[in-house]
Amino acid sequence: MSNKNPGEAERRSSADLRAAVEDRLAHSPPDTTVLPIRSAEELLHMLQVHQIELEMQNENLRQAQFALEESRDRYRDLYDFAPVAYLTLNDQGMISEINLTGAGLFAVEHRKLIKRNFAQFIVADARECWRRCFQDLLNNMGSHAAEVTLRRGDGSTFWAQMECICQKEISGGASVRMVLTDITARKLADEKLQESEGKFRAIFEGTMDGIVLVDDSGMIVDFNSVFVQQSGLSPERLRQTRIWELRPVEQFKIAQARFFSVLETGQGGVADVKYRKPDGSVIDIEFRSTPIRIGNKRYLQSLVRDITLHKAREHELHNYQQLLRDMAANSSSLREAESKRIAREVHDELGQLLTALRIDISLLRIEFGERDPLLKTRIQNMLVLVDKSIQGARHVTANLRPAALDMGIVPAIAWLCDEFSERTNTACTLRVVDEPLGLDDARTVALFRIVQESLTNITRHAQATRVEITVEQSDDDIVLEIHDNGKGFDPAARAENQSFGLMGMRERAIALGGKVIIDSAPSEGTVVSVHIPIFDVCPGRRVDD
Repeated sequence: MSNKNPGEAERRSSADLRAAVEDRLAHSPPDTTVLPIRSAEELLHMLQVHQIELEMQNENLRQAQFALEESRDRYRDLYDFAPVAYLTLNDQGMISEINLTGAGLFAVEHRKLIKRNFAQFIVADARECWRRCFQDLLNNMGSHAAEVTLRRGDGSTFWAQMECICQKEISGGASVRMVLTDITARKLADEKLQESEGKFRAIFEGTMDGIVLVDDSGMIVDFNSVFVQQSGLSPERLRQTRIWELRPVEQFKIAQARFFSVLETGQGGVADVKYRKPDGSVIDIEFRSTPIRIGNKRYLQSLVRDITLHKAREHELHNYQQLLRDMAANSSSLREAESKRIAREVHDELGQLLTALRIDISLLRIEFGERDPLLKTRIQNMLVLVDKSIQGARHVTANLRPAALDMGIVPAIAWLCDEFSERTNTACTLRVVDEPLGLDDARTVALFRIVQESLTNITRHAQATRVEITVEQSDDDIVLEIHDNGKGFDPAARAENQSFGLMGMRERAIALGGKVIIDSAPSEGTVVSVHIPIFDVCPGRRVDD
């Protein structure tokens, strides 16, 4: 710091300077130069000029001294309060100078650090390494930088970035200038980052699915080992490949357009594709893609799952389901054929026998009834029984296969409406928009049985007062709707309860490549819509298969 009394210092400096000059003049050899004789006035003038010159030089020196002292103070402040620690070690490794930041870093009082061996502050495991490094600095007059673990005065440790350089001193010895920066926070952050990276990499590589990261240009930038195995390509080849280039050449443009669409909209999706490996094998894979941002750049992250086995099992299950449907459809066809045969036999044989029996009984009544009143009464009772038998035979025949079915689907449904209205006293109307013509027996029977089952459900559950049936034909489908104003139901809840009636309706339609849609809600009635193709699309299969 600068002196507090510059006037006193100046007088002391002038007195010291005069004494030094007097001493030097006393020990100097005498000057034998012959000086010209001047007058006293000239000598006085010259002395006055020299005195003024000396005073001016003295003032300049004093100003320079003040500037140097201020500069020294600024340097000392910058040195002591710098954000890093500055140290100077002598050739024995002792601390000869350290700033206040360094003292705070080591948590030791500044004056107690001077002349202490720097090696004391290095953790025990690294001291031998430090000694070799320090000796190498002195021998080669070089520099060194390293990250070291140091120990504070209270025993705690911290990480520091150490930068050293060896320099020659004016006295001829060597010293080491050192800069220490506390990097503990950075090291802890690095450790956490490495731990996080390790966890991420463990999950990234340990998952059973392939993971691939694609930049916004479509280039594959990262992937795990499972994806390498799935693709059949080397990691080097994958990093030179755009994601759509994994698809067949003819699908490049479609896949490319899909990629940029997902990236722009920000809406991921799922896609099942077949992938042909370089070795010619084909696998089914499922891509689950999600757009993400890393920094300011967009990426597409995809989870890739090999579903070949799943697809094979799904196909096998579908085949079994189809086999069961085919068997059910065949069983239904056989049952309908058997019902038709039995109905015809009942109508033709039993009906004829009962009719003939009635004729014979009627003849008996005509021939003998008038003679014997008791016999006439018995014959009349027999006629009543025969009429009931004939009516029962007709009822059985109608239940097995109504005769109206042979006339077409519209007359058959009209017969159902009349029979339903008569039996339940519920209004049932049939509206034909466009009567389907030329339906085969399988479609006619299926539509008839679906309407029959719907009316049965209405009777049992709906408590409806009005039912309307609509039949129309589009270009390719027959559309049939059964609408009631009953109490309705929750289709989802009914599905959980396994309603076999509704299931049977659906399966009948599916067997012909059609579908049944049920729209209902509590207190809002029910609409059953049936769509069946006129021509065989793929018998026994779902429309969406």
